[in-house]
Amino acid sequence: MRKIIIFLISILFTTMIVGCEKYEKKEKWQVSPTFTLPVTFGDGTEGEYLLIGKEGKVGFLIGSGKKGNPVSLPIIANKANKYMWHFWGDKDTISGDFKVVGIDEQGKKHKVLLEGNYKTWGYSSHGSVSPNNGADHHIPSEMVFPTSGLWKLKIYFNEKFFDEIVINVKES
Repeated sequence: MRKIIIFLISILFTTMIVGCEKYEKKEKWQVSPTFTLPVTFGDGTEGEYLLIGKEGKVGFLIGSGKKGNPVSLPIIANKANKYMWHFWGDKDTISGDFKVVGIDEQGKKHKVLLEGNYKTWGYSSHGSVSPNNGADHHIPSEMVFPTSGLWKLKIYFNEKFFDEIVINVKES
């Protein structure tokens, strides 16, 4: 009987330790990498657009500049700004209803996309694609983030998860 009690106590103790370790371990987010797309500006100057995301799959424009020297503009908390999304892939994967859900560092979900003066968190592109800047599809949007810090943006087409991007939002 004593061995059974010791065995049960050791299992309970081990379960508590493992459970606490799982609870204390927080997923560490790394800001997504940036990449560039070549562009010729209106005055004929060769330049680059700077995007954050996953090259060859998804990214949104965060800056531009001369070739080899694009400048990143900060994403500011509580300030709506325009962003051009770029997507690569087949039409069925990158078209349809587009939605972005932002998750702040505390794990709270937010609606981050804006459309004009109406706060929405998705767009319907009715299955069409619009190539731009070498990408297979692009979608203009506005976004606003209520707090500074790291944000994970979960991207969906037709309610199906497409990918995610982690950004750093600066204090206003």
